[in-house]
Amino acid sequence: MPLILVVDDQPSNIHALYQLLVDECEVSMATSGAEALAFCAQQLPDLILLDVLMPEMSGYEVCDRLKADPRTRGVPIIFVTVQGGAEDEAEGFAHGAVDYIPKPFVDVVVKARVRTQLALKLASESFARSQIELFQRDKLASVGRTISGIAQELSSPLGNALIAACTLQDDLAQLRSTMQGGQLRRSDLDKHLRVSDESVGLVLSNLQRTLSIVDSFLQSTADNFGDQRRSFSLLELIHEVVAGLAPALEAQQVRCELDAGEDVHLLSFRGALAKVLGTLIHNAIKHAYREAGGVVRLRVRPSGADQLQITVQDHGVGIPPGLLGRVFDPFFSTRFGVNRNEPGLYIVRNLVTFALGGQIQVDSTPGVGTTVRLSVPLISPEARRAAG
Repeated sequence: MPLILVVDDQPSNIHALYQLLVDECEVSMATSGAEALAFCAQQLPDLILLDVLMPEMSGYEVCDRLKADPRTRGVPIIFVTVQGGAEDEAEGFAHGAVDYIPKPFVDVVVKARVRTQLALKLASESFARSQIELFQRDKLASVGRTISGIAQELSSPLGNALIAACTLQDDLAQLRSTMQGGQLRRSDLDKHLRVSDESVGLVLSNLQRTLSIVDSFLQSTADNFGDQRRSFSLLELIHEVVAGLAPALEAQQVRCELDAGEDVHLLSFRGALAKVLGTLIHNAIKHAYREAGGVVRLRVRPSGADQLQITVQDHGVGIPPGLLGRVFDPFFSTRFGVNRNEPGLYIVRNLVTFALGGQIQVDSTPGVGTTVRLSVPLISPEARRAAG
């Protein structure tokens, strides 16, 4: 049986969740963040149901510590809390949770979401084991990580659709029981219709999101790797990229500043570099500044005789330490639900590494901002060998 750790400082909440899940899972309990961390140091649960508002150590801090530890990073966490607003939910996902259940919770919803996350974890572990056996060489391993990332990203909308379908199924069963007992009231019917309408809407919206993720990934890979090596002006390329982002810059009231010396020409992949710079600037526009207004700075400097260093910097909200190591995961986003159907920095790193022959580094401090440094050769390695 899967092992679930329930963490809550209120014994009544622990008891309610224990009674709800004990028939399907092995349930362990902790009444504080310290107890939860101590438990995970000894034994890894398959899923953690974690309260947010606890004395001494909040659920957010517990989650951050677990996600910062490579040993516990992969344990899925569902926040269960009285803080049920949209901002609270977004905050929970930003700390790395896989789901968010507001109190007072509905039994069928808790069961459905627990079942979904346990099924996704089992499938992910099985998939990961098969990928380790299947992909040994570097390029094939890269393909494996791509597939794994797509599978992980698709698991969220498909899991949400499954939750909605399970909720609808349980609600229909309850409606059927009420009708057979001859106790159906108009208020009961209104309630069931509302649940049905919401559930069907969630199924449709998440299936649409799934299709959008697949389409976005296929489009990005087809566009990026169909590029041809050629000579081009770097400043001309930068001005073209910034001009293309003008509507987004204006909408968010973000100013793009360029600090560059004399123009240089590269013999490389123009489309790949344009995609890299466009994605980095766009990320800063959409994610660095939660409110309108801000600056994105591009700095270009020579690095040795045949390298360039390109820096894209913002002074926005930054990335929490526990999430910084995941920025190159496929489809990763620091803001749940915002542009999660874009491959993001995973594609950027592949383009920088394999197409441009360079390196990329991301540094970030919460509340201070994020800096992305690119080091790329003036002549791509493939082009240099062909020229020689």
